[in-house]
Amino acid sequence: MTAEIWLAFAATAFVLVLLPSPLACLTASFSLQRGRRTAVATVPGLAAGLSVALIAAIVPLALAALYLPGLLETISWAGLAYLMLYVLWSYQDPRISGPIADNDNLPECRTARIFGCLFGKSAFGTRYPVVLAAVAAQFIDPGLPLLPQLLEMQATFLVCTVLAAGVHVFFPRRVLGRKRRAAALNPASRKPQTRFISRRAVTAGYRRIAA
Repeated sequence: MTAEIWLAFAATAFVLVLLPSPLACLTASFSLQRGRRTAVATVPGLAAGLSVALIAAIVPLALAALYLPGLLETISWAGLAYLMLYVLWSYQDPRISGPIADNDNLPECRTARIFGCLFGKSAFGTRYPVVLAAVAAQFIDPGLPLLPQLLEMQATFLVCTVLAAGVHVFFPRRVLGRKRRAAALNPASRKPQTRFISRRAVTAGYRRIAA
């Protein structure tokens, strides 16, 4: 890779991991509810899992570059369109835009299990190898030796993932605050009729219990 291509790949990888996603929300939730010390499990788990997903993504691309170099250009254009859609989906995903509470239950408690949770969701989720293949297809040059390119991508992506995951850990409300604002701005909660009906329902429930 040239310096320009490497910088473009690094910036793309960093922004990709920084985007709101179920993994970003899970990492931020662990940090917010159980402290930033969870970074010793969440950041390595996320980085290792996404690195495995990247390997699964670039192996087919490497085979296409070796045996069907013309197909790689088609994949690149399709991948570019998919990346645009992925950014839109990232902000429209119900798991991202839906309201949450501060006491949401998290799946694991112990460090090893938190690592395994993040690793499993990132390595074996279907969405991540696909989007990583779309990214890698933009930067693979079939005219250059493939192995050095792939190793450089892998190392760069690992570092960028650690940095972006660190942002989720140290600034968890950057991700989770968006959900809480969406819940606070729910127009139904501002209607007087809604509040009146809710109070009447609660009062009726208490009276039934007292009876």
